[in-house]
Amino acid sequence: MYLSLGQAAKEAGVAKSTISKALSSGKLSYREKNSEGYKIDPAELFRVYPRTSKNSAEETASNDWQLGQASGETIPYSARFEIQLAGLKSLLAEKDRRITDLESDRAQLREDRHRLTENWQDERVRLLKLLEDQTGTVKLLTDEREKLVAEVQRTFWQRVFGRKPAVAA
Repeated sequence: MYLSLGQAAKEAGVAKSTISKALSSGKLSYREKNSEGYKIDPAELFRVYPRTSKNSAEETASNDWQLGQASGETIPYSARFEIQLAGLKSLLAEKDRRITDLESDRAQLREDRHRLTENWQDERVRLLKLLEDQTGTVKLLTDEREKLVAEVQRTFWQRVFGRKPAVAA
């Protein structure tokens, strides 16, 4: 089904001159032009101009949230609120579940952080002890010959009286 210029203008909610200018500028394409006028594809029209008018089938489709109106049934006022209340209760239950999950995740993260802090402190103590051991090993392996060479020979009188020579610093 193709639309004429007037039908297209009515569907798009614009003036005929606007549609005509769009057709002549190439912004809007048409199937053919004959003595009866333009034949415009509705998909092409709504690509360029959004739909403004609705038919009765589209109106019922957009109001599906109102239960029973599309089929001609009417729901009592209190029943409609009962349905909405049930929906809201389910949303609240879902939010409560999410809050509980987030709180448990938060507690788990705190435990993990505490455990990692303890592990870090234990590792620090272990590394400090290892460093002290290595430092002691290095002290044992140092060359002490320089100290012996630096020691001054004792004179005869120092040897007799058992005095130690004065150490030059």
